[in-house]
Amino acid sequence: MSSLSPPSLPPLLRAIAILIVVLLVAHAPMLLNDGLFMDDWLVLKPRPDYFIDIDFLLNGAGHPIFYSYDRFANWTGAPVVVMVSLAFAGIVFGAVCLMLTATRLGLLDRAEAVGFALIVWTYPGYQLWAGKANAVYVFSFGLLFIGAWLLTLAFSAVGLRRVLLRVLASLVFLLSFALNSTIVLYAVVMFGLFVAIWRSGDAAHGFVCRTWLAAWRCVLRYPELVVLPLVYWGTLNIWFKRIGVYAQHYGAHFPTLGELARGWSAFFAASYRDVLTHAIRAAIQVPALFIAAAVLVGIVLLLLRRDAKTTASRSAITVPLALAVVLFLALSSPYLIAGLRPSSVHFYESRHLLMFGVPLALTLLAFKRQAERWTGPGAALAAIFGASLIVSIGMLWNDYVFMQARTLKQQALARDLASRVQPAATVYALDDGFFDYPSRHVPFGVAEVTGMLRLAWGNQPVFGFALRAERPDILREMDEARKAPGSAFRHFDPTGPQATISLQPGPGAAPNHILARKYYVCRLLARCDVAELLSQLAEVTIKLGPIGGILPLDGASKSVTPGR
Repeated sequence: MSSLSPPSLPPLLRAIAILIVVLLVAHAPMLLNDGLFMDDWLVLKPRPDYFIDIDFLLNGAGHPIFYSYDRFANWTGAPVVVMVSLAFAGIVFGAVCLMLTATRLGLLDRAEAVGFALIVWTYPGYQLWAGKANAVYVFSFGLLFIGAWLLTLAFSAVGLRRVLLRVLASLVFLLSFALNSTIVLYAVVMFGLFVAIWRSGDAAHGFVCRTWLAAWRCVLRYPELVVLPLVYWGTLNIWFKRIGVYAQHYGAHFPTLGELARGWSAFFAASYRDVLTHAIRAAIQVPALFIAAAVLVGIVLLLLRRDAKTTASRSAITVPLALAVVLFLALSSPYLIAGLRPSSVHFYESRHLLMFGVPLALTLLAFKRQAERWTGPGAALAAIFGASLIVSIGMLWNDYVFMQARTLKQQALARDLASRVQPAATVYALDDGFFDYPSRHVPFGVAEVTGMLRLAWGNQPVFGFALRAERPDILREMDEARKAPGSAFRHFDPTGPQATISLQPGPGAAPNHILARKYYVCRLLARCDVAELLSQLAEVTIKLGPIGGILPLDGASKSVTPGR
């Protein structure tokens, strides 16, 4: 009978399969979310006749790689599908290459590598996993680990294979710089290359001489990797310099020690403390998500229990912990130099936190290895990585639910507006009643409100904003912003007649998790009609006339001019 049994997968392939399946389950809600968020509306076309002008990415923001991805996505006619595919590719291939690199170098055993990769790639402090334009962030992060894996293979390769692997690794690393802060992790990869060369040197030379020789050999043997970030930054600063509001936004300066301390405190709060606080609150409000996460993680731990090995070395504990601290400080430093801060309150302001799952995973790795001193490796894996993954995946799903509910509210508003004739106004303030609804909601941004108006009524020179989210001088601010060099808002017009749109919860309104569950049932089980769900979700009314509480734009034209 045993001869007739199907052969089991080799241990490494089994670990890879477990990793991929868990990631697909954890990020499955991304496949059902076809909504655009925040700046997505400025660079992606929800339908072919929707007007956008993404030249600002080249001539203002200095993002040529972003521009290429967005241009290609719009060219296909299915930008949402392209961006979701990019995000999934970054998540899956990035996680697998992270695991392969760590196990090939002997840094982690298979169980640790799977747990480590899952922590990094389900990190919920980054709440924009469902963002479409920011899928380039996720893809770039994944490319960094793919490049590290290619470099690992090239290190021991010879001949033509070595040349091809190095050329491919250089190209992958270059594309990963689309997320500029990945250069910090790239520096860590280069340090790992230096360490590998140092370890292969002759110990008889002494520490100082051996270190100098290793650095010199690293430069001579891998010159393309040493100059790569210099070439990238030189290219940006010569041909794609940031101008206008983007040059002001990235106000690089040398922060004082006080600024650094406050900045690192803000990053720690948004990256870890607030994530845990919000997870506790979410687990109380929606326990089903965390119960499902516990079942998923329990299955993973059962499958990995044979792969867990004991790591008794003291350095195996202290090195990951020290590296976690160094990486946390280093990853936040580029943003602090630019004067930027994250926020856990507004999902869009979490975009600076994508890579902060790496310091977290390193810290958990050190704790897991310390716990092995008191218990077995399997129990330590379950206690540290298992408990953390339950929190991480449960909170990740909670954020996906929030983003799905946000998409549905946008679609309900756009659908209602599309059924109406456009009123005699081009400037609209959105009075968003969902802000008072007893479920998490963040006011819509300028790009979102304006995008929904243009989606509903065509390429008219409309401008919209959420009434409670903007200052009274929003019209003057937008008028100045659209005239600035390299502006992303040149097709926004805040000068025309005004109206107020009231968006209030309808009879079908529900807390986010219930609303998302209804939508998933409609999409997956076809037990209801999505159009009917949207029609019951919100009630919309429009009132013409000056917008209360908003300062008029001096000298603004009162005529309605046709859009492009």
